[in-house]
Amino acid sequence: MNNNRIGIDNDSETVTSNAAQPKKLCKYLKKRKVILITFTIIVLAIIITIPIVIIKAKKTNSEKTPTTESATTSTSTTTATPQWTVTGKMSVARSAHTASTLANGYVLVTGGTDSNGVYLNSAELYNPLTGTWTTTGNLNAARYIHTAFTLADGSVLVAGGASSTGIFLTSAELYNPSTGTWATTGSMSIARKSHTAATLANGSVLVAGGFNSGGYLNSSELYNPSTGTWTTTGNLNAARSLHTASILANGKVLVTGGGSTVGALNSAELY
Repeated sequence: MNNNRIGIDNDSETVTSNAAQPKKLCKYLKKRKVILITFTIIVLAIIITIPIVIIKAKKTNSEKTPTTESATTSTSTTTATPQWTVTGKMSVARSAHTASTLANGYVLVTGGTDSNGVYLNSAELYNPLTGTWTTTGNLNAARYIHTAFTLADGSVLVAGGASSTGIFLTSAELYNPSTGTWATTGSMSIARKSHTAATLANGSVLVAGGFNSGGYLNSSELYNPSTGTWTTTGNLNAARSLHTASILANGKVLVTGGGSTVGALNSAELY
């Protein structure tokens, strides 16, 4: 009897053990499933996050680059700011003179007046390579507030101006850069100072306005380099002196401002 009971008890324990195994397996599988799902979520999160981080990093770098370049440009611009530096002094102090650039790059300065009110006939040349001045041939007539213009053949035409108080000039002369000398040429029809001169596309020189003993002028005339003569042309709409004349790309001449009997002018006109 005892042996039979013991046998039954062993069988019961075996059955109980076998019944518990599926539950453990199910629990184990659930745990594995949770781990697998968690791992999958982490991997997906990494896969999604990494490209976003890379894109943001690139965007940040691209935003920083212009700032850096801008700072560099700003620094470069500041460093390259144009400045004035002294160069050689003229041999004679002068004001109300003219300056013309020659074909060889030299600058020809003519006439003017000094601090003592002496009207000058002297002229000198500036050498941009050495920064020095050398004297050249004197004008045939002392003059100031005149005009000077470089012609197509390289010579310089000086016209008009005043030689002393109340004396206005009609005379004109030509500078020859090869010889450093001056030669007289045809005189203007009207004496004038404080006028303008502009070279036209055809080589003629247009002189306009100015002032003389009769007051402010509206007259204009043309110099022909081929003949050395002057001819009158259309008058300005407003008499003016100490104005400006600029040659435009279309060949026209723009005259602006100046002084007149009514004071300073804001008017402008085209020739």
